[in-house]
Amino acid sequence: MLKQNITQRPSLKINQKINSNIINSIKILQMSSNELAEYTQKEIEKNPFLISNKNNSYNDRAIEIDNYAKSSNVKEWLYEQSSFISVNIWGEKLVNCFIENINDKGFCKISVEEAALQTKTSLEQSNLVLTKLKLMDPEGIFSSTIEEHLSYQLKKKKLFNNNYQIIIEHLNDVALGNYNKLAKLCTLKEKEIIKMVNNIKMLKPTPVDSLEIEKIEKIIPDIIVKTHKKNIICNLNNTNNYEVLIDEKYLNDIKIKQKYQNTQETKNYIKNCIAHGKMLQNNLNRRNTTLLLISEKILNYQKKFFFNGEEDLLPLTNRTISEKIVMNESTVSRAVKNKYIKFNNKILPLKYFFRSRTNNKDKNINNSSISIKTKIRKIIANEEKNNIVYSDSNIVNILNEENILISRRTVTKYRESLNIANSLIRSKNKY
Repeated sequence: MLKQNITQRPSLKINQKINSNIINSIKILQMSSNELAEYTQKEIEKNPFLISNKNNSYNDRAIEIDNYAKSSNVKEWLYEQSSFISVNIWGEKLVNCFIENINDKGFCKISVEEAALQTKTSLEQSNLVLTKLKLMDPEGIFSSTIEEHLSYQLKKKKLFNNNYQIIIEHLNDVALGNYNKLAKLCTLKEKEIIKMVNNIKMLKPTPVDSLEIEKIEKIIPDIIVKTHKKNIICNLNNTNNYEVLIDEKYLNDIKIKQKYQNTQETKNYIKNCIAHGKMLQNNLNRRNTTLLLISEKILNYQKKFFFNGEEDLLPLTNRTISEKIVMNESTVSRAVKNKYIKFNNKILPLKYFFRSRTNNKDKNINNSSISIKTKIRKIIANEEKNNIVYSDSNIVNILNEENILISRRTVTKYRESLNIANSLIRSKNKY
């Protein structure tokens, strides 16, 4: 006889569907300014009842950027890029000094020695900042001469050698067509010299010439930050609001025309367009409110940065902010993605203010890794002034006096990440 065991096995299934409105809201929240401008423009083109409240449309702004790219005055563009180079006090002084001493062709008319003297900084600091500035767009920017600019381009193309160096040093002979003389100087055949000269002629004579070809995607800040006494004030960038409106006049005209036709299909179309338009309005408003709220919490947490520089940047994570505003960590992460703030001449990504703590064993609760790196760089920069070369152990002791408990191994790691040689090599270079 067969035995039949009947048992109950509970089965629980959760069917959860995410509303399309929520998906759209999340999508809009994590868009950058340029992406949002393009997205809203496409929505306006698709929906006949939507209009933009902006005086200048996305297309107008694109033309504006093209004109900006062709402009001979590149200082504004350089200031925007320089935000990612250095935000400490001495670095900012040097950045301003070099940018203000660049001419309309993109050549730098001040030496590292003169810049150091004007800003009361060290030669090492001046060299460091200029080296970083030379990595910005356009290629070859901050070259001191046309010879340096041509050499830079040849190096980028991996063509540069001693023979090119000789030709560049004799550009007058190139202009006069003295190829025979150049062939003798380079111990090459005249045919080879002509080929090399043709390569040089294909290069851009000035750094700003690159801007006429390359399209610049200008970074548009989402948040404008100002300081007032000991407080910081955060506001949404008014030119970056991307508010869309329903064209009530056009809507009423259409409704009057359709009143007597009584076409259900047309009524449904109008209803869907209006519903979609209102959903877009709500999501854009929600984005702005969420972004401003999160930005205020982040920037107030890092308030000391705006008065003292990156040395006072505190460790900060998404979780810290999410707990303060009672929102999910993923919402914070999406909100700060590709978002920028503008403070004075600096444009910085919001993610810049999120910094990890140093290793737990170093017990630096209130010091981010970048603030400690800045202190190490500052200590080494003062070696010439103090007439001493600090070893990593010396640096540990100096930081300990500032209540920063850190191991020698960590100091070595941070120093190497800053591309600073050890004390032995620095002492040899000094003497």
